[in-house]
Amino acid sequence: MNDGVQGWTLGTVWATLKKRWYIIGFTTVLAGLIGMTASFLATPIFHSTATLFVSISQSRSGTDLNQGTTYAHNQMQSFAQLATSSSVLQPVIDNLGLDTTPGQLTRDIQVVNPPDTVILRITASSTAPNDAALIANAVAESLAYIVEEVSPASEEGATSVTASLVDLAVPPIYQTSPNKPRDTLLATAVGFLAGVAAALIYSLLDTRIPNPAVLKEIVTLPVLGSISRVRGNKNGMGLVVAQEPLGPASDEFRRVYSALTFANVSAKLRRILITSTSEREGKSTFAANFALTLAEARNRVLLIDADFRKPRIADVFGIEGSVGLTSVLMGKVTFEQAKMTRSGTTLEILTSGAIPPNPSQMLTSSAMRELLDSVSAKYDYVVIDSPPILSVADANLASPLVDGTIIIIDATRTKRAKLAQSIASFETAGGQITGFVLNKVRRRNVVDDYYYLDSRRGTNSATSDKPSLPPRRGTTGSNGSE
Repeated sequence: MNDGVQGWTLGTVWATLKKRWYIIGFTTVLAGLIGMTASFLATPIFHSTATLFVSISQSRSGTDLNQGTTYAHNQMQSFAQLATSSSVLQPVIDNLGLDTTPGQLTRDIQVVNPPDTVILRITASSTAPNDAALIANAVAESLAYIVEEVSPASEEGATSVTASLVDLAVPPIYQTSPNKPRDTLLATAVGFLAGVAAALIYSLLDTRIPNPAVLKEIVTLPVLGSISRVRGNKNGMGLVVAQEPLGPASDEFRRVYSALTFANVSAKLRRILITSTSEREGKSTFAANFALTLAEARNRVLLIDADFRKPRIADVFGIEGSVGLTSVLMGKVTFEQAKMTRSGTTLEILTSGAIPPNPSQMLTSSAMRELLDSVSAKYDYVVIDSPPILSVADANLASPLVDGTIIIIDATRTKRAKLAQSIASFETAGGQITGFVLNKVRRRNVVDDYYYLDSRRGTNSATSDKPSLPPRRGTTGSNGSE
C-alpha cells in the first residue's frame, strides 16, 4: 500500500475545487455579507480640500525675483509640515470651537505639495461634510498667516513670501469612506480566495477514501467494488438486497460477487471472512446482504456471526439470536438445531448466541475448526462476520480458518493511516486479504436511476426480468472457485 500522496496538477486542483464548492461558496458569501454589513455600519467620512498658492512679493529686479522663487520652492515642504503644527491648528480649534487637541486634529489633516509647484492642498476629514469644509478653510487661512509671519521681510519691512487661498473648500456631496460597493466586492474577492485556500487545505488534511478510484491508488490488492449509502428501514434491518432486489444497491452487491469470482479464479474461496478496520463501518450489514446475494445466485450459503463482542447479524435479519455459535461450540446444541433458514432462499444463518467470557479462545478452539470443516462440505459458501481488525485481535485469529478476507472500508470515516495499519496488522498475522469493498459511497450519477424508477413499485420498464447473475459456483463438495 502506498501513502496516497500525489502531486498537485491542474486536473486534481480543479477536481478538488469542484468537490469542495460548498466551502468556497460559503466563505465567499459570508465575506461579502461581512464586508457589506461593515460598510453600512461604519461611520461615513467626508473629505474637503482647500488650495493655497505660495508666491513672492513684488521684486525690483530679476535677481530678486529669481531668488524669491527659488526660496519659495525650497520652503514648500517646510510649509507643508508647518500646516500640522500647533501654531497653525490651535487657532483653528479656538475659532471653530472644536473639542479636540492639535495632536488629535493632525490625524484629520492631510497636506500635499504637487511636485515642482508652489501649491499646497489641505484636505480635512470629518464625519460631517460642513465640518470638513470649515476645518480645511480654517487651516488654510491659519497656515497663510503663519507663512507670512515666518518668511523673511524685505528692506521696507514687507513680507517676501505670501500664501493665498485660491480654492475654497466646499462641503462634499458624497462620502469618501466607506465605499460600500468597493468594500463589498473586495471582501467578496478575499472570501473567494480564502475559500479556495480552505478547500485545498481541507483536501490535504482529509485522508478519507471517498471513492473507489482513490482506493485503487492506495492499495495494491483488488478493489471488489463499492456500495452506495443506503438507509435502513424503520426497524434498522437494512437488508437492501431483499427490500429492493432491482435497486442500484442490489446491483452493486452483485458486482462485488462477480468481481470476487474473477479475482479468485485459481484459488479455493469458500470460507469468506468479512471484517473492517474499525467499528461502525457497516461490515455486518454488508455480510448479511452479501450472503443474500450469494444465495440469490442459487448457491447454498451459510452466514455465521463470529463477532462475539458486538453481534449484529440477528438484529439485521430481525431474528432471535440467543442460541447460536456459542451454544454449538460449547456443545449445548447441535449445528442443525442452532441454524436458521431464511425463508424463500438458500441462505442459512448461525447467529453468535450468548456473548462468551473468552471470545478469542472460542475462535481458536478446535471445536470452531471442526465446525467450519464440517459445514464447508455442505455449503458452497460460508460467510463469517468478525470484529474489526483494529478493535480486537479476533479477525487476525480467525484468518487461518478461512480462504480469504474482504475488508469493508467506510468512505465517510476510514482514514488512510488506519487502513494501512489494518492491512499491516492482518497480513502480519498471516491473514489472506482477497479484496476491499468501499462502503457508504455517495452515488453521484443520478442518470442511472432511470433504470430503477419503477423497481420500488414492483415493476421496471427498462429491466422487466430479473437481472442476470453470475453462474453457480459449483455443487456441494466442489472447490467453488471456477
